[in-house]
Amino acid sequence: MANNAPGQLLGFSLQYPRALWHLLNCSQDHKVCLEVIGDVGVLQPDNGVVSEEDKSSQVSNPVTDKSIDLWKTLSNWVKAVIEGEIDADKTKFLLYTNKKGRKGIVDSFHAAKDIASAKTAVHAAWKNLAKIKSDHEIHKYIEFLKSNEDILSDIVSNFEFQIGSSNGSEEVRKAIRAKHVSDSQVEYIEHALLGWLHTNVTKKLSNKEDAIVSWNEFDAYASVVFGSARRRELIDFTLQYPLEHSDVKKQKLERPPYIRQLEAIKGDDDDIQQAVTDFLKAKVNRFKWIEQELIDEPAAREFEEKLTDYWKSQKKMVNITHPGLGEEEKGQLVYNQCRIRQQVIKNQDPPPATIAGTYHLMSNSFTIGWHPKWEESFINNKSQENE
Repeated sequence: MANNAPGQLLGFSLQYPRALWHLLNCSQDHKVCLEVIGDVGVLQPDNGVVSEEDKSSQVSNPVTDKSIDLWKTLSNWVKAVIEGEIDADKTKFLLYTNKKGRKGIVDSFHAAKDIASAKTAVHAAWKNLAKIKSDHEIHKYIEFLKSNEDILSDIVSNFEFQIGSSNGSEEVRKAIRAKHVSDSQVEYIEHALLGWLHTNVTKKLSNKEDAIVSWNEFDAYASVVFGSARRRELIDFTLQYPLEHSDVKKQKLERPPYIRQLEAIKGDDDDIQQAVTDFLKAKVNRFKWIEQELIDEPAAREFEEKLTDYWKSQKKMVNITHPGLGEEEKGQLVYNQCRIRQQVIKNQDPPPATIAGTYHLMSNSFTIGWHPKWEESFINNKSQENE
């Protein structure tokens, strides 16, 4: 068994998460390929192509100044330009590695963003490698590149160096997380998409086709996977969009109806503070859920109707079981029973604050109230004020 077999397998397997990362980030009508224009490539009708080479190591930086991986990659790109396979001016040359190391020639090439700075970086590289002997494994590549220095400079001006995670998974997970799914669903989505990509590529290769995957065919499957993940769990968008202290303070100063409804049953400062937090969180989540099509308006209305039915039943129950309580105490009992209610939305458990926050949303619009005489106190008074 070859001693370098595990390392070679790592290098090959790295291409799949890299291809998936490009599919997650590219645009409609783009295509991602494996072993067509580099290890991984992106065909962009509107913006040329991306040719990516992936260099991996199990222990250290695989693209040091004197590494064969670096100079062989650059030589292969130059040959591809000479043979007309790619256009240096319309290609982004991406070198990805899974291990970082000391800054060197590859970093100076990355920093060069125009022809002038590229030529300067190339000349500096030759000076750095002046003592390379003819029997060194990179010597033949250096000589080839020196004889095609203008093409190399063109490539360097469009060159990008990326250092990623050990197996490419971290970047994929960040790209998935950026699609507004909860952390608990990222691994599920990653595995599903990688499995589909591997199967799709294998099928193409067995049919003697190039391993080219269009954004459209990827999207047809990915949309189903993301939809399935989102149906499994409602996302708490307030983790991404935390409440501003100024918004909480403003609510308490303005005393909107839901706060005054609590004041009517002698809610204390802690009750008011919690109510404001729950109200704002529920408002953010409801808007984002509908915007992201996690739920629709009918589902939101059904959820509110179930909460309203429970509120009605609690009012009757309190009147029957606690007839001797004062009106404010009855209101507090109904309120506290409702705010700890458990209720699903489309068979999903919503994040904390959703139930209580939705009750406050409804009390804010006078759909419900806590004080037994809330309609007389609020709705009738409001009608009189408008007369």
